[in-house]
Amino acid sequence: MECPKCPGALQEKTYGRKIKIHRCSACGGLWCKPDTLLEMKREWMSEAVLDSGDPRLGQQLNRLDDINCPECGVKMDKTFDDKQVHIWYETCSACDGLFLDAGEFSDLKYDTFMDRLRDLVRGRRPGEDE
Repeated sequence: MECPKCPGALQEKTYGRKIKIHRCSACGGLWCKPDTLLEMKREWMSEAVLDSGDPRLGQQLNRLDDINCPECGVKMDKTFDDKQVHIWYETCSACDGLFLDAGEFSDLKYDTFMDRLRDLVRGRRPGEDE
C-alpha cells in the first residue's frame, strides 16, 4: 500500500502475537484498524517499537487534509480523540481504517496532566461538537 500523506510505502510490521500494522517507510505514519489500536494501547512498549517516526514530521503532515484511504481509496475524515482533543488523526468510514501521523500514537497512548492542561488552554477546535 502507498502512504496517504507522502511518497513512502506502507510496510507491514508486527509486535507481539496480536498486533499487525502498516508503517510508512518515509514519514513513519501508522495505518491500522480500531481493534488493533486498542491492542497497541494495552501492549507494553508498543509505542517505542511501532511509532518510530519523527514527531516533528508527523506534526507537519498532520496539517494535510483531503487524503484517501490507502486500503480502499475513500476520502478519509479528520477525527479527534475524545479524551485528548489535541490529537487529530484520519479515519475511513468505508473500511474503518485509521491513519496516525508519526508521534500521534505515542501521545495517544499516554493521557498526561500536560495533555489535559494543553487541551484546556487551546480549547476546542473550530467545528468540534460541544
